[in-house]
Amino acid sequence: MPEIFSSPKPLDKIKPPDGKAVNSPLTNLKKSGHPLSSYYLRPDKTRFETQGNSEEIVLLLRAHPITTLGWVFTGLLLILIPVFLFPYLILNNFLPSNYTVFMPVVVLVWYLFTFSYLLVSFLLWYFTVSIVTNERIIDIDFINILHKEFSATTLSKVEDVTMKTGGFIRALFDYGDVFIQTAGTNANFEFLAAPHPEKVVRIINDQLENHKK
Repeated sequence: MPEIFSSPKPLDKIKPPDGKAVNSPLTNLKKSGHPLSSYYLRPDKTRFETQGNSEEIVLLLRAHPITTLGWVFTGLLLILIPVFLFPYLILNNFLPSNYTVFMPVVVLVWYLFTFSYLLVSFLLWYFTVSIVTNERIIDIDFINILHKEFSATTLSKVEDVTMKTGGFIRALFDYGDVFIQTAGTNANFEFLAAPHPEKVVRIINDQLENHKK
């Protein structure tokens, strides 16, 4: 898994070869968010496994929290089923009497499965991230706990940045898809269900301008 929690180098200042500190182009961007945010601007104490010494994280994105409602609702439903269904089956004699002695074991196994499902779903959401740095665009997708896909491209290869929003829910919660087109045979990047897509596009374009300068 990416080294999300190792200590980073300072973001506000960069030391050139002569040792004098100069202001970073990122100084004008105010830090916002926290480690569980889906929109984390200039994150503190955050690094990823291939980050360069002079590379600074500008923006870290996860899918909007509204997209987690599916597995959260499923997890709550699985938690409540033993509370209401199992007593109903026992009181109405739907289960043979000799099966009731095994009910505590069944309930324990049920809840182990439920909390495992919730934990895995959370970890996949938490570690599937899109990262914008002052040098690269990075997309880390966790297919499952043991399998991830890591894609990256330099800012010099980015040709176009667009966004797509639509629908009442997306407009209400302010999230959408950001598409980054790259040159040549490099993979195009998709930040799906990204919070504040207009801000994301603006930040990426600003980094492209800074990179050209």
